[in-house]
Amino acid sequence: MRRLPLVRLLQTLTLTACFGAGTLCAHDDTLRPPLNLNLPSLGTVASDELSPDQEYALGRSIMGEIRQSEDYLRDPEITAYLNELGFRLVSNADTYTYRFEFFGVKDPSLNAFALPGGFIAVNTGTIVAAQTESELAGVMGHEIGHVAQRHIARMIEDQKKNLPLTIGSILLAILAAQAGGDSGAQLASAVALGSQAALIQRRLSFSQGAEREADRIGMQTLSRSGFDPAGMQRFFERLQNKYAVEEVLSSKFLSTHPLTSERIADMENRARSLPVRLVSNSLVFELIQKRAQLLQTVPGPQRDRLFTTWTNVVKGSNEKAAVPAAYGLSLLYAERGDNKAALHWAERAMARGKNAILERNLLLAKWRVAKASERKSVLAAAKDATQRYPFSRLILNTYLELLYEAGDDNALIKAVRSNPQFDEGSTDASEWLAKAYTRQGKVSQAGLYTAKWLLAEGRLRDADWQLNNAQRANDADFYVMSRIDALLRQVRELIAREEQEKNR
Repeated sequence: MRRLPLVRLLQTLTLTACFGAGTLCAHDDTLRPPLNLNLPSLGTVASDELSPDQEYALGRSIMGEIRQSEDYLRDPEITAYLNELGFRLVSNADTYTYRFEFFGVKDPSLNAFALPGGFIAVNTGTIVAAQTESELAGVMGHEIGHVAQRHIARMIEDQKKNLPLTIGSILLAILAAQAGGDSGAQLASAVALGSQAALIQRRLSFSQGAEREADRIGMQTLSRSGFDPAGMQRFFERLQNKYAVEEVLSSKFLSTHPLTSERIADMENRARSLPVRLVSNSLVFELIQKRAQLLQTVPGPQRDRLFTTWTNVVKGSNEKAAVPAAYGLSLLYAERGDNKAALHWAERAMARGKNAILERNLLLAKWRVAKASERKSVLAAAKDATQRYPFSRLILNTYLELLYEAGDDNALIKAVRSNPQFDEGSTDASEWLAKAYTRQGKVSQAGLYTAKWLLAEGRLRDADWQLNNAQRANDADFYVMSRIDALLRQVRELIAREEQEKNR
């Protein structure tokens, strides 16, 4: 199925929420049919609190649809970095949940937002615009603060006192506001017309009290995590100044995170009360910035300017800046299909700085130029890298990726099953096993592991279909078929429970 841009997906989701609530909505014949989110209904009884488990399930349901958007960033390097940075912050935050997931959105605008249950999005534009790693960590710490204080859950509870709408209607209105500008206002208004619209509109933004709470939690988390707590203040201050000049680019974030001079002053006072930290940017942060910049840049003159800029940096005398610039050039040449030049710059970058991202880039560059007879040595180097980076999921997945491209499915299955980084419930493990068994034509085993990673993403009905197909194929041993039967029962119980919640 063709993936939709995130803004277009939000239009569809908003319509879905409206139809589910029986509310009049704006009509657009160009949209695809409404998606079935199967979100639980929202009654008017104020005492029915949204539990943390319900909040997580709700966020996971929305994520199942967001993952189908073409703007959802399926980039291993950026995903790994955001989650490593995110969990460094989470481990130092006072939060009710540790089921966080951080993901990127391919969008040059400045934005980040939290969904229920700990799903946090960061736009590539925010990564590129951050002048220091502490600034980026500050934005993420702020969003962690919203999750830690359960601001979205509290927003929903507050709405329950006023409107008998679906949870989907309110949450998808909040998501629609992320589109920013006129389009965001139109999408948000489409959720509910008439007397109900004004009530929803008032809840699209976090309150000033919620923002100050998120600031406080975020700055405290920054300091505990070894970052400069003033990073948050500097980024938001610059955002406020930029908003005055470039409203379209910045309003996505500010439309749902109202920023005032009082908030900036409050952040300055908090920063003074925390220990001063002089923190240098990590090399990984600078590499990820180059990668995000390339991913969000449209091919053509903009890419040509990147090429010129990075070439000049490499020719300069700043050795530290030359490493990420050489990495960026390697990515640019690989994209152009000039694999020899990509390898040259990958080697140049690796010679000046070693880490998992540069190692992965070098391995992939070598693989692209290697002849069939040379690929065994690249595979051996990739396997060796998993020993040198024993805790890097990025390097492990690079080795598995090369095994898959080599067509060695038995070695791939063995590597997945024997690696301590993968447990039975690992999404990565399930996805690799599903790919390997699919290519081997083992329908039941392929269906089992495909269902496992679909289930991890909250796509219950897709998982049900895979398991039903696997059950019918019946081409595995008794042990595997028993697991399929058990998981199918579990999935159908979850679907039934979801339907009961929806119909309450």
